[in-house]
Amino acid sequence: MEPPPVQYVTTSDGYDIAYSVSGGGRPLVFLGAPLGGMGHLWRFSPEWMEGLSARFQLVQYDLRGHGMSERGLPADSRPAPDVTGLDAIVDRLRLNRFILFGLSGVGHAAVRYAALHPEQVEALVLNGTRVSMTMTSFYRGVSAENWEFFLRSFVPPSLEPQESQAWFESLRDSTTYDDWQIRARRASESNIEDDLPLLRVPTLVLHPREYALTSSEGARKLAAMIPGAQLVMISGDRMLGDAEEGIAAIERFLGELPPDRKAPAVAGGLSDREIEVLRLLAAGRSNQQIADELVISLNTVRRHVSNVFDKTGVANRTEASVYARDHGIT
Repeated sequence: MEPPPVQYVTTSDGYDIAYSVSGGGRPLVFLGAPLGGMGHLWRFSPEWMEGLSARFQLVQYDLRGHGMSERGLPADSRPAPDVTGLDAIVDRLRLNRFILFGLSGVGHAAVRYAALHPEQVEALVLNGTRVSMTMTSFYRGVSAENWEFFLRSFVPPSLEPQESQAWFESLRDSTTYDDWQIRARRASESNIEDDLPLLRVPTLVLHPREYALTSSEGARKLAAMIPGAQLVMISGDRMLGDAEEGIAAIERFLGELPPDRKAPAVAGGLSDREIEVLRLLAAGRSNQQIADELVISLNTVRRHVSNVFDKTGVANRTEASVYARDHGIT
């Protein structure tokens, strides 16, 4: 199977993000890999990419400053976890409900998004993710001393020499030293300990047993902090682990969910996020002010406002304020 064509979308702060769509069925959004990008995943983990595409509408994207997305991060790049790329893609593809897959440290962005948008995330899958990214400080130091040695440390030791070299070159070409240092600095400050207990979506935690760069203890700690999370250990010495075992675990997990699981809803069928937006509408906030307060994109706010109007039957912001007052949403 050939990799899907690359498309581009611009974030709310003007960054061009590369993404791709393949397969069909329930949408599964695969957050960008911490190193390597979409091209690397399709080249060196085809069992995962083809397997997911055969079962889902697979949506992938490269992080800013990484892969085929725009390079050249500013020194004051936004803090991790950054969900602006995900916001832009969800808006572009009009994804109302989807499964969210977070890999390694990028799983922090998946957790943050799922906590903020439980009405949109059908289920959350985390693979090789830790609660704290403090180890990135160590990796940042190593990369500063010897960039080539640092990149080679991510090459699976089981590879033959020729494939090992190709893997290294793919990682090297996926980012720049400067962009990695900026991303690593921000990631080293990322800790999702406070976000995990807030998750209200079904969550599956996967972890490859033989992957040397993350520990099984970290996976157990992560799963224990998420209400109702399932932990499944799979084989493999690579970041994603064994594709057959991993995809089978995802299918079993999704198959155990209640049929047509509904998003959390309250008065008028509004989700928690829509209630927040309605409350701010009633307080006289503009769309931009709502976006700033809730840390979401302007397009996402517009979608929520439209949903609020449709579900409550109001025609404008004044009527929305009256509805909020009459239903005790203040």
